[in-house]
Amino acid sequence: MCIYLSTDILSNITKSFTYIRIQNEIKNFEIYHKFCNNNIKKRKKFEKKKNSKVSVISPIYNRERFLIRFLKSIQYQNFDDIEIIFVDDKSTDNGVKIIEKYQKKDKRIKIIKLKRNKGTFFARNIGVLYSHTKYIILPDPDDIISKDIISSCVYYAEKYKFEMIRYYLYSGNNQKINVNAVESKPVYQPELQTYLFYAYNDLRKFDHTINNKMIKKKLFIKALNSFNNFYLNLYIIMLEDQLMNFILYKTAKSFYFLKKFGYYYKKNTMSICNNDFKLPQIGIKSRFIYIKLVYEYSKNIKYEKDITNFLLAKLNRRIKIIRELSPESYNNDFNFYYEIINMLLNCKFISEENKLLLLKLKNMIEIKNKTFVNSTNMLHL
Repeated sequence: MCIYLSTDILSNITKSFTYIRIQNEIKNFEIYHKFCNNNIKKRKKFEKKKNSKVSVISPIYNRERFLIRFLKSIQYQNFDDIEIIFVDDKSTDNGVKIIEKYQKKDKRIKIIKLKRNKGTFFARNIGVLYSHTKYIILPDPDDIISKDIISSCVYYAEKYKFEMIRYYLYSGNNQKINVNAVESKPVYQPELQTYLFYAYNDLRKFDHTINNKMIKKKLFIKALNSFNNFYLNLYIIMLEDQLMNFILYKTAKSFYFLKKFGYYYKKNTMSICNNDFKLPQIGIKSRFIYIKLVYEYSKNIKYEKDITNFLLAKLNRRIKIIRELSPESYNNDFNFYYEIINMLLNCKFISEENKLLLLKLKNMIEIKNKTFVNSTNMLHL
């Protein structure tokens, strides 16, 4: 099954549009192959069903070298009741051909091909829209998931009616988590928002990634519909996880911390998030987008002061990169940066120190923008 989406349809989505230890598994995919052969009867039985319970949705853009590893970790789950959706974001490599080869043998695999490169955020949301299941998980195609994590999540979601379940993410030496530090536990609102706003830097309680979660599709759509068109139609390839996580934590009524490793993050040196220093314009704009969203959705609540301080600290850490952006970069997004800075300047909790910082930043952007405009005018003389 392959779906093509036209540019017209893609550009007209609106708010109302209803839309691993692991290490042993990485070393030996013979285990997966053997597992597959032992489950042929189960797979044939599955293919007779009209709908499946979990959708594994992954946007792909030039991830050819990782796809077989990733796909096998999904195919050979001990839970068969899944559909596997790849959203091709106009790749230029052979990734789609690899998926189509596996699709001939596994009817659970579906491919959605976008006719324009629309970014990770957009592509992932399209995948959710075209899913036909009760739950979704959203892994990246350069990582893998443990073979029993989907079945574990479905068990807790079905038995206790949790809307979102988070499991541990393993990333080697980059991130060590003491699994015994936190018991498996449910969290409900309003405590869930307290975790969101006060435990932002505590990865045992709140993390920025969306890959290590199973989410009820109805919750995801409800969260997606709370975005306005400005965000839905943006080309976002950085911080898209943080954007969606923030809204999900605000929207969900129930959340479960599952004390279990289920996701192996394989650092890809070619990925956008590991090369944002090479793409400062995209990185800074993404952070301004995130600041805008969080501030807008945190107005007039008891955490407003804490959120404002967090956002200003986030902006402060990026001042050096902002200074080094070219005048042309500022010209392209001048009005947008200006809007966010003015929005923060008008915040009732702003301190004199932060106000001074923002005014300096505002002045810097104005000067660089004028420099670009003047140089452009000179070229036309």
